[in-house]
Amino acid sequence: MRLDDDLKYFESPEFKKILESYESAMAEGSSIYMDADELTDLAEYYTMVVHDDNQATDAINLALQLHPDAVDPQIFLARNAMLKEDHKRALKLCNAIPDQSHREVFFLRAELMVREGKNKRARSYLLECAEQVTEDLDYFLFDSAYIFIDYNDYLSARSFAEELERMAPNWFKTWELWADVSLGMEDNNKALECIEKMLDKDPFYISAWNWRTEAYCGLYDYTRAFESTEFALAVDPNNERALELKAWVLMRQENFEQAHEYYTQLQTLNPDSEIHCLYDSYCLFDLQRIDDSLLLIQRAEELAEGLSPEQAAIYEHHAHILSEQGHIKEALHYIDLAEQAYVQDDDYANLDETKKQDFDYYRARIHADNGDSEAAINFIERIAQKGREPLPTVIFQGAEILFEAGDYATALDIFQILNQYEVEQQLLVRTYPYLAACYHECDDHERCLDNIRLAIDNNSPQMFEILGYLFADGVQPAEYYDYYHYRIYGCWPQHQ
Repeated sequence: MRLDDDLKYFESPEFKKILESYESAMAEGSSIYMDADELTDLAEYYTMVVHDDNQATDAINLALQLHPDAVDPQIFLARNAMLKEDHKRALKLCNAIPDQSHREVFFLRAELMVREGKNKRARSYLLECAEQVTEDLDYFLFDSAYIFIDYNDYLSARSFAEELERMAPNWFKTWELWADVSLGMEDNNKALECIEKMLDKDPFYISAWNWRTEAYCGLYDYTRAFESTEFALAVDPNNERALELKAWVLMRQENFEQAHEYYTQLQTLNPDSEIHCLYDSYCLFDLQRIDDSLLLIQRAEELAEGLSPEQAAIYEHHAHILSEQGHIKEALHYIDLAEQAYVQDDDYANLDETKKQDFDYYRARIHADNGDSEAAINFIERIAQKGREPLPTVIFQGAEILFEAGDYATALDIFQILNQYEVEQQLLVRTYPYLAACYHECDDHERCLDNIRLAIDNNSPQMFEILGYLFADGVQPAEYYDYYHYRIYGCWPQHQ
């Protein structure tokens, strides 16, 4: 079962009855007979929910005592060894299971391969195993895909989605799998096709509403994303994922006050989540509640204990707060911690070199934000010397950092350096709003006007974000040229 399915089962009346019977017998010291799968479920509950290895061991030992040949308890022991990084013992326990044709044995072997980085071998192995499966092949393919999804290998998972679609194109779980795979591969339109089919079949399936939100966020359609969160929360007002997504959408819409309210609710719902503290800290930072933001990021660090999947982001945001407070040395120290956490992440080794973050950008930003443009430029030059990114891209990002720090004259000088290089049209188009703002701040109003015209004619992105502060509320980016012309010349332009 997938992890979320396990957790849902642990909340069911059926499991609670099993748990009550078992714990009553243990408390009384009396003997009890239970099926192997029930005792294995109990062991998984004690491991995943209670985090008590001793109770898990007691349950699994009873399972092996009552059912020495049962597969489920032996799979549990092997998986437990695997999760503790003892792959040699896990493989030994797997090989010792009498029924080597059991599908859980297939899955365990494949997962061991994936954890050793042998994903292609694991995929081929499971596809070969599928040829031997005579019952519930559809479920076998579905569960095989999730072995790879759990490790963010959506390309391998897609192979099983394709096989499943050939076998059962109109099955609900086929649509579910394709939605999950498509979201993972950022094919949001494909995901939405499957999600809408799921919702037509079951409009109360909250996971589909949450996926719909994710897909629309990926398409930057925050209006429909927000609408999806409303439907999800109508089904279950306390669904943690739906609340997370609603808070996230509100952040994207820059409604930080309301997003903060939802993150506060989430922290009450799940007080042990460092992620809720991190994102609430973002909100409070943008609300200029810097001291409160710092308290929350410190709380996130305490909860994370250095092990969060967002550990690098936690340290980076802590650095951002310290920089805002003028604590440059401490901020740079936290950037060092963020870089260490990023490099130590399991996914780092598999990243393409060109896609790896360069933390010298953060160091440049800290110096720029604290008025030391020279030190910031030194870091930008250091990034350029590494040769990881095209030089025009590095120059653009360096100029952007200085612009956001308010050093418009230096930012303008760096943006103008781009004229010495062959720059892709897409990057050039992005510079026009920045150049316009820089020229305005440097009192060169005619050149500001020229670059506003270029920005409009080329549909430059972020015009509102970069230039909106120059105009009254309600003035649209397409009207910026006319209004700025009136501002400097006192008359409206004569359009051809």
